[in-house]
Amino acid sequence: MSDTVSTKIHWDIGTAYDLFISLRILHEPEQYSVRASWAAGVRSRIPTEFRTVLEQTSILQIVPLAFVHNLDEPKNSAILIKELKTIPSAKLLEILILPNHAPSEIREFFLSTSPAKKWTREEVAEIIQRWGLDDNKHTRQIFKTLYETWANRKEYAEMLVAGLEAYVDTFFAEEEYRIRPILEQELSHARMRAGSRPLPAMLEEITSGVRRYDFDEYSDIILAPTFWGSPFMYSERLDEHKLVVLFGARPGSMSIIPGDIVPDGLLRGMKALSDSTRLRILRYLAQEPQTAAELSRVLRLRPPTVNHHLTQLRLAGMTQVLIDHNGERKFAARYEGFNDTQDMLNRFVRGD
Repeated sequence: MSDTVSTKIHWDIGTAYDLFISLRILHEPEQYSVRASWAAGVRSRIPTEFRTVLEQTSILQIVPLAFVHNLDEPKNSAILIKELKTIPSAKLLEILILPNHAPSEIREFFLSTSPAKKWTREEVAEIIQRWGLDDNKHTRQIFKTLYETWANRKEYAEMLVAGLEAYVDTFFAEEEYRIRPILEQELSHARMRAGSRPLPAMLEEITSGVRRYDFDEYSDIILAPTFWGSPFMYSERLDEHKLVVLFGARPGSMSIIPGDIVPDGLLRGMKALSDSTRLRILRYLAQEPQTAAELSRVLRLRPPTVNHHLTQLRLAGMTQVLIDHNGERKFAARYEGFNDTQDMLNRFVRGD
């Protein structure tokens, strides 16, 4: 498809999306500029026997958008847990991680995994290359955890369901009560913008600067708000022609931490601008869009270091992400982020 007019927009909402994203952020709070002591306090409320499996889930970055999208309304934690309990333990990991459109050889690679069939370094390297990942220590650790869960997927699945239920009981049930009205409000705002903006501009606006050039290849795009995932965009193909996209829906004036009066957006903006390397990156990106690899060369910094700084700038809404049809990402300066930070600082100090 080449004409964006033929792409149909559908809307979805469900706090179950945020359940998985919140777990990821609580286990990597520094990456998302969330206070580590508060995140540790939330994790400490989870019964000890379930902490390892939930940490593994966050390491594997499990955010099963297609699965949540297909849940019954209202797509909350209760519906999620109920549905997970109906799935045979031996099949659960396959359903949560492997998309329906995954190549047959990839499915066979994972489904044939067992304690007796370990992954070779060559097999892991091939998968890493095929998925376009950086072959580094962090990626290898992810694949080590991935192997352990697939080799013991029945036991992992049983612990995962029990662990998610414990997480809901100790924290997320109260949290989804807090965020549901905000998701509804931001979804309403997004739908109003959709009526007056061209599709590419509307998607770029609600995703805080993500411009994907393949959006017009899909006949149907399902958009759903996420409170915890803001300002990032999460996406997953449902099939060849359908895409589900989560867009950030936490107002800049709010904090992830309940009751915290300092807005996340302000803290992230101030943090982004307080580092000399990030200021240099912004100066380069203001001249022309660049990939992380290009920035790494010009700055003479290791790619993981550059990616860390780009993440912090993205959190502050100060970079625009340009994704081409091959999935290559380029970054550009996003001036709205500077203006938002200045506005939030003025309003916060004045007590508005």
